[in-house]
Amino acid sequence: MTTQNEPSVISSNSSLLDKLISDPILKNASSRDMAHMLMHVEYRRVEKGEILLHENEPADKLFLIESGEFKFLRQGSDTEIERRKIIPISGGYLGQEGVLGSEVYVMSVVVSEPSTVIVIPTRDILRITDTSPEIKNSFFESYTNRDPATPEKIVQQKNIIDTSKEEEPFPIKATIGWLVTFLGSVGVWVAASHFGLERNTGYYIAIITSAVFMWIFNIVPAFAPPLFVVLMAILLDIVPPSVAVSGFASGSFFMLLSVFGVGAVMVVSGLTFRISLLILNLVPSSSFWYSVSLFFSGFILTPVVPSQGARTAIISPFLVDLMGASEPREKDMLGAHFVNCTLGGVGLMASVFLTGKPANLIVLGMFDYQTQFAFQWLNWLFAASFTGILMFIMFFAISWLVFKNSRNFRIPRNIISKQLKVLGPTSSLERGALGAIAILVIGILFTSVHKVDIPWMSFSILTVLILFGFIGNNEIRSQIDWTTLIFVGAIIAWLPVMSQTGLDKLVADNLGWLGDYMKTSLPMFIGMLCLLIVIVRLVLPEPITVILFVTALFPLANSAGISPWIVGFIILTMAEAYIFSYQCGYFIQLKEILLFNGLDSVYDEPRIIVFNVLMIIGRVLAIYASIPFWRYMNII
Repeated sequence: MTTQNEPSVISSNSSLLDKLISDPILKNASSRDMAHMLMHVEYRRVEKGEILLHENEPADKLFLIESGEFKFLRQGSDTEIERRKIIPISGGYLGQEGVLGSEVYVMSVVVSEPSTVIVIPTRDILRITDTSPEIKNSFFESYTNRDPATPEKIVQQKNIIDTSKEEEPFPIKATIGWLVTFLGSVGVWVAASHFGLERNTGYYIAIITSAVFMWIFNIVPAFAPPLFVVLMAILLDIVPPSVAVSGFASGSFFMLLSVFGVGAVMVVSGLTFRISLLILNLVPSSSFWYSVSLFFSGFILTPVVPSQGARTAIISPFLVDLMGASEPREKDMLGAHFVNCTLGGVGLMASVFLTGKPANLIVLGMFDYQTQFAFQWLNWLFAASFTGILMFIMFFAISWLVFKNSRNFRIPRNIISKQLKVLGPTSSLERGALGAIAILVIGILFTSVHKVDIPWMSFSILTVLILFGFIGNNEIRSQIDWTTLIFVGAIIAWLPVMSQTGLDKLVADNLGWLGDYMKTSLPMFIGMLCLLIVIVRLVLPEPITVILFVTALFPLANSAGISPWIVGFIILTMAEAYIFSYQCGYFIQLKEILLFNGLDSVYDEPRIIVFNVLMIIGRVLAIYASIPFWRYMNII
């Protein structure tokens, strides 16, 4: 039953797309933005006397008038502000306030006679205007032409600033953090001197200690402590500068840079969105298969976009489209299933592919040369494949167990067909992205034939993309994660410096008992390692956890005769696991995206926590089950 203030909804028909494309303002939007918008656009028929817009209510919808007449009213008053009828014309809009910066509607609008409007979520229009300021100007002109007086109210509301600025509170956490960092590093240096360690060894232990405390208290950006370590190692003459900055000349650094570049072309070209729509168009129309589509959309990006955060940013519009179209409900289990599959697609296989996340390349760079040569992209994938397959099975088995009672919904096939129609044929930029990925994959598969190391082959592809204009200045600035690259380049040199200062031998001597477990009882060592990582991850972020465990355990692995790859892979796989959202950077990122789109309360987060606990157990079981496979491969 339709209430007076809730217009009835008419299903989208074939004329909707033509109406949007022919609109004088929206026709200037990109095909990709229009395709995104189609998932949420709908026709509505409103009856005479209904209030379409309420003054001071959230301006979350824009209305494109197709037919009918309207008049403006003040809320709580029958006084008409404007008696002339508004004749609907092509491009006529109501509710532009939200697009122009107002959080609420400035005036109420009542329906004068039965009318039809096209409803567009304001957030979709804002996505368009963020990249096309001229479209925002067109909306401003359409608004002022209709009612020249009210834009002043928007400006006044937008510019209301509390002039009584409160004094900033004293930064207690940062002060404590810096104090602990200073005292902790000095204390470690004094203790090192007391135990008779060499000067450079004591200095380096103190420097690394200060970096760890900076991370723990989060007093500087994550990439700053590694840079500090590099700087101090040079200034205190601990190692030659060529050793301290060797990470920035490593193959891992250039491989990460190159794959970021290929991923940038995929994002900018819209190829990832097209692939998502094609997957939706192929799978059956059901919520289960939509969740599978979300997972695989992230999964297929894992080898070519080496950052969980970047993959989340790429996939999140797809998730928002699906959740918005599913008529979301409070604490919805279906919403939780969609969110969980998105997170799984982004992160589950991150340790299986060498280019799945920056931490993998940090670990590769910290291997000895022989291990680096033995575990390049394809060999890494083969060695990790059995564990990856088991985790894949565990993921969907646990998903079925936890989310089996999710409600079902379906998206009409004609909506997806319209979206693909709006995108049109593949562009030259998309074809360039596909070509780059194809060459990269073929080059990896035939490394033994062309004899070019994978980092330099991928760097060649990046260079060609730049030379032929597929990647420009804007893409290099905005799409490549330079902070992660700095982080990786600075960290990779830690082990060479440890080797020159003798710190690796010191670690091996003091943690010899753990090395004994590696030699005599590998299953016991794996269990202890997994438990320790889960506990540490409750406090420290994933990259820091990986670095600390790798730094401590790689020297032990070498002395115990265990392949460092086994130790590194287990650390990477378990450090990726988390229980609560605060432990996972890309989960936090996804929650912020959902909050921005008004979808923050439409998924059952406690159910995701239950899934995460069970999946940690699944990861451990997958690792144990892989031991015979690794023995067969002579890795153990």
